Amino acid sequence: MQIIFFCPPVTILNGGMRTIFRMAEVLCAAGHEAIVFEEKGRRPGWFRSTAPIAGQGVFDPRADQILVLPEDQPHILATFANWTQRKVVYSQNHFYGALGIGEAESYADYGVTHILCSSMTIYNHAKLRHPKVTPFFIPCPVDGSIFKPARKEKKIAFMPRKRGIEATYIRDMFRFTFPAHRDWTWELIRDKTEAEVAALLGEAEVFLSLSRLEGFGLTPLEAMAADCVVAGFTGGGGRDYATAENGFWADEDDFEACVAGLGKAAALAAEGGDDPARVAYRAACRTTLQAYTPARFEDAVKDAWAAILGKN
Repeated sequence: MQIIFFCPPVTILNGGMRTIFRMAEVLCAAGHEAIVFEEKGRRPGWFRSTAPIAGQGVFDPRADQILVLPEDQPHILATFANWTQRKVVYSQNHFYGALGIGEAESYADYGVTHILCSSMTIYNHAKLRHPKVTPFFIPCPVDGSIFKPARKEKKIAFMPRKRGIEATYIRDMFRFTFPAHRDWTWELIRDKTEAEVAALLGEAEVFLSLSRLEGFGLTPLEAMAADCVVAGFTGGGGRDYATAENGFWADEDDFEACVAGLGKAAALAAEGGDDPARVAYRAACRTTLQAYTPARFEDAVKDAWAAILGKN
């Protein structure tokens, strides 16, 4: 049985695509024939992967395939609806799933039998929205060998992809509200490779989470692994892991609370690594990260695919 993952163009820096490649790697290591289909057959340059790739002109449709389709690509489900191959959806953002579902009542109408869900938020949505399709929860992995602390500096790392205006507003209000922290440097995360993001987070004392409409939201966890103090928004899906102990979280669009939390994060970071409150915060982050190890990801992938392939 050949398992084929369809994904957006690899030139797009999309954390969900990185997880697709990781899953293909796990399946290959477990002895399955898994490949990633990318239209032009190009390998991503912004993260490393050993997953095999097939492109247009190389892809050979055959009966013994399982097609793993993204939830957010318009018309892709309709395109494959009449294909005889088995179909699985890998849902990494249930909000964007409405783009792919079109006017259908359920993924089942397209012949989809299973949904792989990268968060419990997505899993619960899948059970409600697609009751005829079997869901599996597969936690996203945070690789501690990549995301780890370095020599810390007075830096606030932030990724404003979905909140550009809000980021500017928060920076201005932070500067106004906390003049003692005006010497902090703001580090923009945009168009960076995985290694560059890891290095930036490793140096930053604080990470401002600007998550919005997220199925999960992986970067705040990567920031925790890099020993940043995290403040900001969960984006919805981040509620899977956000607690009062592992971050200074604000309710959606509560910018006053976000700025206040960012000030608390900077103050905690400024206390130094041996401060009791900082030690307790670090311990809470490590506890949170235990649920998102590469080993847990691999086990969940293997268990889900054993069930899909009928080997359980």
